This record gives sequence, C-alpha cells and structure tokens, in this order.
Amino acid sequence: MSQTRLRIGQISYLNVLPLFHHLKGLFPASDNLEYVQGHPSLMNEMLSRGELDTAPASAFEYLQGAEQYRLLPNLSITASSGPVKSVLLVSPVPLEELPAWLATNGNAVSVTGASASSVALLKVLWKFCWGLPEAHWKPIEPGTGLSGRRPFLEIGNHALRLYLDPPAGWHVIDLAEAWQRWQRLPFVFAVWIVRRGLTRAQKDILADVHTALLHCKSTCVHAIAEIAQWDEFTTWINRAGIEDYLSTVDYDLGPREQASLAMFGSYCTRLGLIRGMPSLVWAI
Repeated sequence: MSQTRLRIGQISYLNVLPLFHHLKGLFPASDNLEYVQGHPSLMNEMLSRGELDTAPASAFEYLQGAEQYRLLPNLSITASSGPVKSVLLVSPVPLEELPAWLATNGNAVSVTGASASSVALLKVLWKFCWGLPEAHWKPIEPGTGLSGRRPFLEIGNHALRLYLDPPAGWHVIDLAEAWQRWQRLPFVFAVWIVRRGLTRAQKDILADVHTALLHCKSTCVHAIAEIAQWDEFTTWINRAGIEDYLSTVDYDLGPREQASLAMFGSYCTRLGLIRGMPSLVWAI
C-alpha cells in the first residue's frame, strides 16, 4: 500500500453523485488519490479491512466499530425532511395487516445486504415504532425483492425506481419518513468514516479533501442539471424527478443529526445490534 495515496470510497447511488461530481472536478484521480466505487456494505467491509482510507459509509458501521474509526466533521448523508424515496419497506399488505399476513405466510422478511444502516433502521422501526411480531430476516441480492412475493427492504437506485413507479398490489413504506414522524428528527444513513492509522501525507491530503467536500456540499446543486442528462438516468427519471429526490437529501452532521444518531444508537443497543452508543471522534 502506498504511504501517500488516499483511497476514497464512492457509493454508486444518485443521492451522493452531486457531491462526488464536484469533488472529482477539484481532486481528480491521481498517483496520490484513488476513488473506489461500490454499495454501502462494500464500503463498510473495505474500511474494516483497511482497504479504504475514507468513505461515506453506513452510520451503523461507525456505531458498531467506532474503535477502528474517526469521522470527518459536518458531513453525512441524511434524510432531512419528508420521504427519502430510496430506503423502502415494500409489503404485499399495509403495515396494519402485516401481523396477520406473517402469521399465515411465515415470518420471513427479505433484506438487501447493501446497507447495514437501512437494515438496522428497519429492525428498530419494526420493534419499537410499529410493534410488529418477531421476524426472520432473510438476506437477498439488491433488486430481487419483488420476485420473492414477501415483504422486503430495498435501497438506493433500485428503491427509487419502485418509489417512482410502485408495483401494482404492493405497499411502499418510506423508512426515513417513518423515523422522522416517530422521532421528529432527521435520519442519518451515512457518515464520512476515516480509518485510524493514516500516514502524515495521507492526513494532509484528507484535510484538503475535507475542505473541498465542505465547499462541494454548498455548491453541488449546480451539478444536478448535468447529472440529469447521463444515460444511466434518462431512461427512468427526468431532471424534475432528480431535483425532487435530492431535495430531501442533506449532507450536514450538525446538532440535530448528531442527536438522531445518538437516538438510533440507543435503540440499536437495546436490540443487541451494538454494544453501546460510542462517542463521535473527529479525524480533523
């Protein structure tokens, strides 16, 4: 491993593209900087193995492994108000009918393995907010939930497609909106995690990247028009849809976001998913 190269993980989802679009303009890949793409759980795995130096990764990954990590200040991927549209429970019946449906059809609920935070959020809402009967959580590949004919969790671009064009006979429940109504707080899906043990040279690059990210956070809206023309989106979402979707996504990690993260951590602790709510330790 290079002692000077900084390896940055990039989630391959629309909700973070404006940020990376501007960042890569300011800091293109070079001998000293590498971008590695993947879904949130891959970011978690690579960070935990020391194969990435920083990434916007599942908030749950920080909660369960904080001793390995630090955080970049004032940065997150957060659903601030209203539906996030890309983290969904998709059910064959309304929530109030799920207990009877599960009793008749078995208690398996399919969950994508692409996001640890989203799975943990579903488990928290399932027990503490909705009071649903105990479920058997069955991992599935992203984008395959409809074929199972069971309640399933979907995230990212796959979920956004389902939100924009709901499948007939299915009920779509937005998890971020459910959390906001329950707790009156935004929900923090991802934080910018930094592995411990960076070299001095890597820390210097990270400081410059952090400054650039804070700038990108306030200006990335200008990238939307360009992103809306990319071939990977034009077949299923237009510019108005992209603007509407991104209007509910925030990149802040201020007092309300930190309070929500602490609340989420307390529920995860009660479920036995983590040992306890860790301190937020900053890398810069």
